[in-house]
Amino acid sequence: MNTELYIAKRMLENKKGEKKVSKPIVFLAIAGITLGIAVMLLSISIASGFQKEVREKIIGFGSHVQISSSYSNQSFESSPLLVDDIAIADIKADKHVNHVQVFAYKPAIMQAKESQKEEENDTGIRDILGVVFKGVSSDFNKTFFQKHLKEGKIPVFNKKNENDSIVVSRYIANKLQLGINDKVATFFVKQEGPKQRNLIVAGIYETGLEDFDKQFCFIDINQVRKLNEWGILTYLQVEENCEHGFVVLKAKVFGGNKNYRYSWNNSPYSIEEKQILCPIKDTVIQLVASDFESNGYLEPITQKSIADTAWLTIKTTGQNKCDCETRTTALNAEYLNDSVTKYQTNGGTFTATLRTSGGSANHYSGGVEVLLNKFGELEQGEEIIERYVGPQYNVTTIVTQNEEIFNWLEMLDMNVYIIIGLMIIVAIINMTSALMVLILEKTQMIGILKALGATNWSVRKVFIYNGAYLILKGMIYGNILALLVIFIQKQFHIITLPQENYYVSVVPMDIPVLALVLVNIGAFIICYLALVIPSFIVTKITPVKAIKFD
Repeated sequence: MNTELYIAKRMLENKKGEKKVSKPIVFLAIAGITLGIAVMLLSISIASGFQKEVREKIIGFGSHVQISSSYSNQSFESSPLLVDDIAIADIKADKHVNHVQVFAYKPAIMQAKESQKEEENDTGIRDILGVVFKGVSSDFNKTFFQKHLKEGKIPVFNKKNENDSIVVSRYIANKLQLGINDKVATFFVKQEGPKQRNLIVAGIYETGLEDFDKQFCFIDINQVRKLNEWGILTYLQVEENCEHGFVVLKAKVFGGNKNYRYSWNNSPYSIEEKQILCPIKDTVIQLVASDFESNGYLEPITQKSIADTAWLTIKTTGQNKCDCETRTTALNAEYLNDSVTKYQTNGGTFTATLRTSGGSANHYSGGVEVLLNKFGELEQGEEIIERYVGPQYNVTTIVTQNEEIFNWLEMLDMNVYIIIGLMIIVAIINMTSALMVLILEKTQMIGILKALGATNWSVRKVFIYNGAYLILKGMIYGNILALLVIFIQKQFHIITLPQENYYVSVVPMDIPVLALVLVNIGAFIICYLALVIPSFIVTKITPVKAIKFD
């Protein structure tokens, strides 16, 4: 064993009955280091836990990265984006990506279920509230909202069937007196005027992010697509009256800009929305429709939306002729179901069966959200996604969209740095004081060692090793204390917070292992190096005077 270490070890041994002036000073120094280390670790744990908790909540509302149309603006009204043009399969396959989902925003006004006041004529006045609906589809990642769901359930949203169920926040539910399975009148603003939808509350959530809870509800994205008239929806119908002695087929098209063109049985697009039919044999009529627009004066028109297709299958019975009994007679129609209709003509009947592709709206969304594996890969993930989608789309991160909140979270790191700095200064002062007392107490021992030929540096190392042992001892106690407090808080949530102010209801504590290890190592090194200065006192002590010292 090294001589200096052995002497330092013997100095720390408290023989029975021996009085030590330094004992209470050393005890206080160890206690100071214990509390200092515990405070440092707890401040890191709380700051990390708080940042992680709030960050996860914000990401739960908008993922890490959003891809949107280059025509989008700062409002919550989404512009249509053609999803087919984005390499979603490639993005999903990237090792940095965890999940990809489509979304669309649509502002609306919701009306309270019951009256809040009564007028003189006994007419109730119902409160209204402006909200933002986020349309989601079957690829919606429910994990975050399942965790914060307080009542009901998150509906199943699929690509084809439109769902009128919604999820609202606790704040909105309380404000409008809504409960599970309640119908709520909702008004969506359109160019031609407000459009009412009666929606059903399927679930109620609460995240604690008041600014978000006050705004966001969740709805089937097909509702948003239909309200915004994205894509084209095509139907074929048989007119009730004959024209010029012939049965007439008419195209019924919805969505887009209303400037429609039609392709009948693979013919070139034209403005002809009607075709005559001679139902003398079985046949299938195909209609492809889309909307068109011109980019400028005298410029050729171009197709704007993804086209939609409808088919009408005609089955004939009896001796049908190629004309109606009279030129303008009304057909005798029997509706068998929503898709099948039987018609009576001159001398026979025919059955028309309508089949549609369901519209091209599912090719559009307000944007695409990308959830990465780690928040730390945000900048790298943004660059990767920009390479996949190209410059024609907007690619923004959750930090860019919520700069104020994330800047506030970063300021917490400054508080932690200040606390760590103050605690290290306190620890240095404690250990410096304790070491000086030890040196004064062991003056005779210093003189004897020097008289025996020990160098100043050898004697100084005795006290530096002694101080290092006390530092290490205090740090071990501090780590145990901090980890114990973290464990108790994580298990029992003893320390609470006002959620409306801090976004969380209890003090969140995390265990960032690397940060805690680095703080321990850094604090030990700094305090250890600080012991070198007071150890210089040893060089001022001469053997003669020290041996006489009592």
